[in-house]
Formats: sequence, structure tokens, C-alpha cells
Amino acid sequence: MSAMNGDAGPYRSRGRLIGCCIALTLALSALVFAPVAANAETPPITTYLSLGDSISFGYTQEKFNVNYPNEAPSYFEAGLANSFAKYLGGKEEVGKGLVIVNSACPGETSNGAIGENEAIGGKTSTEPPGSKGEGSYHSCAYNQLSGLPLHNSLGKRSQLEQALSILKEGAPAHPVKAITLNIGSNDELAAIAKCEKEVTEEYTNEGKSKWGASPEQAVTQCIGYTAVHVTFPHILKNIGDILGVIDSKNPGGGHYTGPIILMGFYNPDAIVLPGSDALQDGFNNAIEKEILPNFPNVTFANPFLIFNKGAKPSQEQVAVCKYTEMCNPNVQVGPGKDPNSPLFGKDGDIHPSPVGYVTLGKLANEAYLANPAK
Repeated sequence: MSAMNGDAGPYRSRGRLIGCCIALTLALSALVFAPVAANAETPPITTYLSLGDSISFGYTQEKFNVNYPNEAPSYFEAGLANSFAKYLGGKEEVGKGLVIVNSACPGETSNGAIGENEAIGGKTSTEPPGSKGEGSYHSCAYNQLSGLPLHNSLGKRSQLEQALSILKEGAPAHPVKAITLNIGSNDELAAIAKCEKEVTEEYTNEGKSKWGASPEQAVTQCIGYTAVHVTFPHILKNIGDILGVIDSKNPGGGHYTGPIILMGFYNPDAIVLPGSDALQDGFNNAIEKEILPNFPNVTFANPFLIFNKGAKPSQEQVAVCKYTEMCNPNVQVGPGKDPNSPLFGKDGDIHPSPVGYVTLGKLANEAYLANPAK
């Protein structure tokens, strides 16, 4: 009996040893083949397409100044597009294979976003490259005139033409999960500059202006009238044209049925230009009333109520300083540099601050989640 027990012991030990070796071999095999399994499960590529101006690009004047003359797009990856992509519906909604195609161009107008291609609503320019007037349909002077690089090269195409090349009439190389569009701010800025120039010339040449009794009043009246009767209708038409081409089922159209997030406008000049809040708020309301009903796959992200609290001037000033670069001491211009001016330290860069950009991304995501086409 003892001999039998003695013989059984070694066999049991050897069995355990063999079992351990087999387990170790299997473990090593798993390590060897794990990368192959991981590669097999690589998530499919999907696309988020960002169209717009410097806000989508991620521009701030301070970043531009600090990095000049090396304006690599990598320095501007904290804007609306990147912020929204971090939120974009959560991992369960879009997935890890999401790629940002950011075609945004700093300084772009609603005309420039369309371009000169008449087949998609463009027109031949009657003004020189670099002009932001209503007769200029030149695309992206930031790149095509100044030679500064973009996140996504447009070549000689407009942003709308580039978008159509990606959408491929409803058969994109990679599914397009979302499109954001923010455009029109540079149209507004061009109109303001035009009024300021016109009033200055009137007072220089005639000592008065048809717009008002004082230069300040004249500029304000000119801006208000031009915004309501010229600039806002022009931007609304162009936004409608852009969205219409992207959604169009006609040959050459985008055939896109997915979610589009249309970004609204905040007012960085609330303190600099008295009365401008009412204009900007009214324009946001006009977008909601005149654009959204025509495009069921478009939802609106309106930053005005956050960036411009509007209840009291003091509260609004705090909000403007928080969400924009207007109070950044490193980028003050004109009265913002004058210690004797009421605008001292408050006339800086109109672009969002870091917290402003994050907030825009969050608002875009909220609009995305509310979009019936997602």
C-alpha cells in the first residue's frame, strides 16, 4: 500500500506540472495573438465635417501672435470643432473611429464659403481677392491669398465644394456622422467697418453725416440699418443656400440626411457698440424662424444667452470677459490700450477664450443630441 501511494504521488505532481506548462503556453499564445485580434476589431472610420470661419478653426489673436510666423494648424486645435468632437454624442453614439475633417478658414465670409461656382450658388467676384464685401466670392483669403495653412487643405476649392467632394452625392468614403456650420460673423464685421469708414469720410469731407448728429450716433445708426436691411438678409440667404446644397438630392448635391448643427452668434462688442445686443439677438431669432423650419435635419446652437447674459450691463461684461478674449490684456487695441478710456482693458480679441470654446462645443453637442437625424 505504501508503495502504491509512493508511486501515485509523483504522477500527481507530474500532472500538475504538465498542467502548469500547458497553461503557461496558452497564456503566451494569447499574448502573441492579441495584437492580431485587436487589429481585427479596429473601429470603422467615420467623419465629422466642420465648416466655418475662425471659430471652427480655433483661432485666437494671442495664439497667432505668439506663434508667428509659424502658424501651424496644430497650435489651433482647441476651437469649436475639437471641443465638439470630444463631446460628440458620447462614445456609444459615434464611436472611437471618428475623424475630424476641419475645413474652416479664419476670416471666411458666407460668400467665400460658397465660392464662385455658379452651379452651387456662387457668383463671379466683382471685388478683388481679400475683400469681404458683398461682391467678393473669393474663397479663404487666409490660405489662398496669405498662404497660411489650414487644418484641411482646400486647394482652390471653396468649403462648400470641399464638403460636396467628401459627401459624394450620398456615398462618402466614410460615413459622415455630423456637420457643423458657423458662418456670417465676418460679414457682420465687414459691414461694421464699412459704416465706420463711410461716417469718417462724411465727417472729413462734409463735417457731418446723413446717419446721425454725432460720429458715434452716425456709426450706430448706420450699423443698425445696414444689419437689418442688408447684412442679415444676405447671411440668411447664403446659409440657406449652403444647407440646401448639402442636403440636395439633385445631381451634384450632397444628398446628406444626417445631423447638421448650425451655430448661432454671440456679441463680443456688447460694451464696445451700444445697442448691438438687440441686433445680434434679433438675428439669432431670425435664423430660428427662417432657416430651421426648412431643414428638419438642422438644429441650432445659440451661445448668446451664455456669452451675453444681458440682464444688467455689469453682468454682461463679466460674461463677455469670461467667454471671449475681449479682456485679454495681451491683445488690446485702440481704446483698450488707453488708461483714460472707459474701454481700457475691454477692447481685445473677439474670439472665444478657452472656456468659451469648451462652452461652444458643449452647446453644439446638446444641439446634436436634440437632432432628429442623428
